[in-house]
Amino acid sequence: MPSVQDLFIPDGLEEERDSIYLGSSKLCRVFTVSKWPRDTHVGWLDEIFSIGNIDLSLHVRPIPDRKVTTKLTDEIVSAKSQWIVEKRRGSETRLPELEGVIRDLQIIREAIQANRDRMFHATLLINVHGTDEDDLGARCDKLDSVMARRAAEIRPLTFRQLDALKSVLPAGNLSIYGSGTFRNLTLGGTATVLPVTSAVLSHPRGAFLGFTIPANSPVFIDPFIGPPWLPNPHMAVFGYTGAGKSVTLKLLIGRLVMLGVWFIIFDLEGEYRKTNRHLYDGRTITVEPGTPAGMNPLELEPEYDEETRIERVNISDKVADIRALVSTAVRGYAGRALDPVETALLEEAVRELYAEKGITADPASLYEPGGKKIDGGGYAVGNVKKRMPTLSDLHAKLSAKNGTENLCVILKPFLRENSLGMFDCETTVDLDTQVVTFDFSGVKDEFTKLYAMFVVLSWAWHKFALCHEGNKMVVVDEAWMFAKWPESAKFLETLARRGRKHHTGLVVASQHIEEFLNREEGRAVISNCATRVLLGQNPTVAVEVARAFNLPAGIEERLQSFSEGRCILTMHQSMAEMQVTELPYEAPYVRTGGEVNAL
Repeated sequence: MPSVQDLFIPDGLEEERDSIYLGSSKLCRVFTVSKWPRDTHVGWLDEIFSIGNIDLSLHVRPIPDRKVTTKLTDEIVSAKSQWIVEKRRGSETRLPELEGVIRDLQIIREAIQANRDRMFHATLLINVHGTDEDDLGARCDKLDSVMARRAAEIRPLTFRQLDALKSVLPAGNLSIYGSGTFRNLTLGGTATVLPVTSAVLSHPRGAFLGFTIPANSPVFIDPFIGPPWLPNPHMAVFGYTGAGKSVTLKLLIGRLVMLGVWFIIFDLEGEYRKTNRHLYDGRTITVEPGTPAGMNPLELEPEYDEETRIERVNISDKVADIRALVSTAVRGYAGRALDPVETALLEEAVRELYAEKGITADPASLYEPGGKKIDGGGYAVGNVKKRMPTLSDLHAKLSAKNGTENLCVILKPFLRENSLGMFDCETTVDLDTQVVTFDFSGVKDEFTKLYAMFVVLSWAWHKFALCHEGNKMVVVDEAWMFAKWPESAKFLETLARRGRKHHTGLVVASQHIEEFLNREEGRAVISNCATRVLLGQNPTVAVEVARAFNLPAGIEERLQSFSEGRCILTMHQSMAEMQVTELPYEAPYVRTGGEVNAL
């Protein structure tokens, strides 16, 4: 019976000058980084793993603060003395370099004295494996080229390969000491070497999105793959104008459609029309003022609870949705929140409307017997769904109650034939297409657009998320509008929490990530998204973004320099830098503007 050691002990071991023989077709060579680049960033070593058969070992040892400050003070004094000497010599060329050294040393010393930073000794060892001398030499040459591009130098540990191998093994032992084998690093510098990113980040199945940087490994995403990969299917996509946010969304939607996922898309600028028609074969519904939208916000649908395996009508959730909708309308139109009396009377009125229709938690209460004449002629043979209350019915019910006079005046513009009355109607729209896009480009006023999106999202959630089986996603582009108001942001967060058990993923996307980060409700929405795509960010918010998403030190500079489609992808507890990649047949349809090629 072999022991555990027998499983990994090599056939033999022979130490050469700069390599180790570990058995048939097993050679290795261990390098140390002798010259480090002046500036490092998260993932600067990722490319070496694309070479293959490479182990990386990092040993970090803290240095006492007292010893560090004393050493830094000596270095500052020495640099200043050299600066004075060069100044007297008239050697102006070295003065800027010395001034930069002095400034860096002073910043580090101040940070350590204020307990904002620490200093460490870091030993970085790279072990390259090969099947023979030629294979090992080729891989070592590639490693040397990769490190040279990063202004770093490596050298093999000559006549110390065995000690180096012991230091690389996952036993926590460091057997390599001496000058040139370690480097002083701050906390941020150390974090850039730690394995906080992955050269390979992908699900075993899903839609292709692009390639990791720099390992060039393909990335596949399946939002519905579930634990342990993802706790929920929700996604957040953020990036400034021109960073590739819309293109990323269009590509991901199109590829997930081919895997059977159903979509509802909120399109504020009409930029999905071409993509929806030619790439998704979907349906576009235009929402504009003055035209009945065919969506009743008071519409009720039965909801199937997978835990209890019982279908029921959740009137309480619908009451909460209407309360949030009216509260947002009042805040946006009158600049105030609902007072306690108005809130109580509003909820009472909504419940009374459903009670008058005989609607209860029983799904059968939504229908009445057939055999009756229906609109348009003819008779219904089976059960017929009852006519649902409308906003006019709600307004009439509120008008009959004392204490709602002010609220009724505010709600008048939201009734039919008024400026915001496009949703005071009965439902006539069906969601029977795999991709349905709601086009809000005809709505110009910001509040009207938010109100329209709020109503459609609430209505679609009940008609789409609760009724359709299978995997579904609701894409809310420019979701920052919801984040501006507490009630609408809370509504978005509630949908994110409710969506998982109904196999519905919520995708929030925005150019204005600060609208989410500056509000507790907005941060709650982001925290509910297991998958996050962080494209290029403006310098004014990059630091805040890195802090909010718990990104490693130094990543904010990378976020500011990303080209179109370059992003940081986080999926649950994994993270990688990647490049979103469009395929040739997709390019004509995912780009804004331009002519559509003939199909």
